[in-house]
Amino acid sequence: MKSAVNHGVKWSAIVGACYVAFLTNALLSLFFGAAGVGVTASSRARTRLLLENVENLEERQLQLTAKLEALRSDPESVIIEARALGFYRDYEGVIHIQNLESARTVLETGNVLYLKPPRPSNQNTLKIIALAAGLLMLFLSLVNRNFRHAASAE
Repeated sequence: MKSAVNHGVKWSAIVGACYVAFLTNALLSLFFGAAGVGVTASSRARTRLLLENVENLEERQLQLTAKLEALRSDPESVIIEARALGFYRDYEGVIHIQNLESARTVLETGNVLYLKPPRPSNQNTLKIIALAAGLLMLFLSLVNRNFRHAASAE
């Protein structure tokens, strides 16, 4: 404590610098931290997309369940599905048309989403910025004190 007084550093400057560092860290964490405004907004959008995807997949499940029941119980459904897959009876005549895109035979699975994993928040960067702001505040308060001291000496 005596060394700080001997070097001309007031405790109010140190407390002010600590306050600025804390306030800067709190504000930066509020906006850019792990639970910040930006992360929360992107998480809400991501959750909304995933809920829509689940609804679409549940609807697709109902359609496929109905189709499976029809294939189990109705022979005509089996014939229609076999024709859609390209299987025909020997006595049936088939006309092939070239340069015409065929119907899609791949099983559709609904809206399959590719979402990038959320970026991890780097709290260390925020702490470094806050510490730099605190040190800058301490430096500026010391410079301001020296200027006031020099101005009063003149």
